[in-house]
Amino acid sequence: MISPTSQPDPGDETGASAEAEEGIQRMLGNISFMVWERKWYAIATFLVIVLAAGAYAYLTPRVYQGVATVQVLKHGPQVLRVADVVDNNITSESDLNTEIKVLESVAIIQNVVARLTPDEVKLLPDAGSRSSAEPPSPVEVIYRGRKIVLQRLSLIVAIQFQHPNPRIAARVANLLATEYIAYNTRLRVEESMKAVDELKDRADQQRKRVDDLANALQGFRQRGNLISLVQSKDIVTEKLKALNMMTTQTNARLKESEVRWNQVQEWTKAGGDLSELPFIASQPKVAPLVQQVTTLKLAFAQVTERYKPKHPRWIEAANALIKARAELKLALTAAAASIKSEYENAAQNDDASRKALADQEARSLEMDKSGVEYENLERDLRINEQLLESMIVRMRETSVSSSIETESARIIDRAIESSKPVSPNLRLILASGLFGGLLLGGGLALGIAMLRDGIKTPFQIEHRLQLPLLGVIPRVKSKALPDRAQIVADGSSRAITEAFLSLYSALRLTAEGREARLLLVTSTLPGEGKSFVATNLALTFAAQGFHTAVVDCDLRRPNLQQSFGLATPTGVVQVCQEGARLGDVVAKNVHPNLDVIIAGGQAKNPIQLFNSPAFAGLVAELAQRYDRVVFDSPPVAAVSDALSLLPHMHGWIYTVRYSQVKLQAAQQGVRRLQSIAVPALGAVLNDAGTGASSDYFTGQPGTTVKKYYEPPARVDDEVPIRR
Repeated sequence: MISPTSQPDPGDETGASAEAEEGIQRMLGNISFMVWERKWYAIATFLVIVLAAGAYAYLTPRVYQGVATVQVLKHGPQVLRVADVVDNNITSESDLNTEIKVLESVAIIQNVVARLTPDEVKLLPDAGSRSSAEPPSPVEVIYRGRKIVLQRLSLIVAIQFQHPNPRIAARVANLLATEYIAYNTRLRVEESMKAVDELKDRADQQRKRVDDLANALQGFRQRGNLISLVQSKDIVTEKLKALNMMTTQTNARLKESEVRWNQVQEWTKAGGDLSELPFIASQPKVAPLVQQVTTLKLAFAQVTERYKPKHPRWIEAANALIKARAELKLALTAAAASIKSEYENAAQNDDASRKALADQEARSLEMDKSGVEYENLERDLRINEQLLESMIVRMRETSVSSSIETESARIIDRAIESSKPVSPNLRLILASGLFGGLLLGGGLALGIAMLRDGIKTPFQIEHRLQLPLLGVIPRVKSKALPDRAQIVADGSSRAITEAFLSLYSALRLTAEGREARLLLVTSTLPGEGKSFVATNLALTFAAQGFHTAVVDCDLRRPNLQQSFGLATPTGVVQVCQEGARLGDVVAKNVHPNLDVIIAGGQAKNPIQLFNSPAFAGLVAELAQRYDRVVFDSPPVAAVSDALSLLPHMHGWIYTVRYSQVKLQAAQQGVRRLQSIAVPALGAVLNDAGTGASSDYFTGQPGTTVKKYYEPPARVDDEVPIRR
């Protein structure tokens, strides 16, 4: 049985999720702070891009579009029910795509150019490239400017042409539609007339052959005196005629079925589609399935453009197409089998008829051997006469059909002159300029901020330095050193006073901060404001009623004497090296509750001094006399004095100047301090600027809390209460 304590606590997961979400929000907030701090870079970039987009939209030439709409007919009007020489029927997607390519062909464009007037031809090159020394040809201009757009789920085609002249745009679009229809008509007529000429030549050859056979048959009759033989052998002759006719028919059927079966075998071996064979596609079970598969292909292509694979609509269309193809495959297989069966039956019938004819001929051979030759000549004559007749009929049908004008397409809407240009798209250009300006401006500001590898955000302190952020100190305007060191006492900046009060409150929130009486203030590099933080933090403790002392332990570059304007020359050096008493070197009550102990000069070996028993005694005496003692230490990256001071302390505070110290250097300094087992109370982000410091507390970039820093109104300014 699992104990309750072993089960995961949902609250832990919720807390972790909330903490992660808060971290992401803090990171995004820090990014927005960095962008806001360099907002003028972003504003300048935004204005440049927007103005460039506006100039481009203003200077770009206006282009107009003419659109003519054409309906492609599935088949032309059936005036005569005869087969055309050129098949223009639209039965599949490939047929429709072929018509689109015809519309896009250079041949159509050349015909359009031929129909333009000289003045219109002169206006065409306006659409060409202006940078080219030689203007483009009219064909090139129309080829570049025209566009053929097939309307979805229809046989409607939009013929578009763009040109700076609206009249030329409409004119060329209409001519493209007209020439497309005329081109198909001319092609059909030319091919039909060519077929008529070919049929006429073949008919003449066939007629000559029929005449030769007729003359040969007549000569054979005269030489063999076959007239009496025919009369005496009526029964045999009639039977032979019947058998001969039957053999001819079975032979024709056999040849026809053999040709079909050979085509089926060759087509199957080549991997071709049997539905492309006319005698297969025309079968009742195959024709509707071919049309169904074509329709489902078009539907599947349209669904594929709209939906992705695994979408229900896509899967439904794919399954329907697969099912239809399977049915078509079964029907084609059955049709091929029927062709094979037809061929085998025709072969058997032909063999049987030929055998019967051979038997009958053998029986009548003795009676009239010459009759066989006579029958052969007569049969050849009859067959060739039939072929001649079919050629003449087909030639007349083709000649008549070619003279009838039928169209494969018709114009639905003609192009008209447009009053509004299609290019440039002012809304799109301006919207792109606005969006691009915002994106590039923000990116430039963020990039400039990231190029400087300085610590800029509370996020870097808390998550990269692994120190709690005690407070953010705003940037101090140019002041003299004494004024900066005592800015909390003189009350000249309410924002900074409130920042140090926040720092004081943050120290009071933890047990280590409340119990720490000896505080070390240091930094990574010189000039980060550690002395500024130390003196004003001591003043804040003193203002809260703590008996406080601030000690200058920067024995290499001491500055507390100058910061407080003290005249006493003695300090830490004199106590540790000359045996002076603490009471003799303390500057008492520099401010209420605040005493100051200066360095007393520069020491030759500060580390040896800090490790001496005299300094340890000094620290112990300070801990007894005062509630809080703040030690100003040298920076850890420059010297190791802070590491010698740290064992005497109860806690240390790390000062980081905004955007000045590199993250790697600060991390190394923090690791050096953390190597000594003294609590790290936290870090202070100094010189952050009023806006950035208020951003840390409000969470909104650019938001300040200045109205809370303003001094209270005088009593005289208060509004009297009406009693």
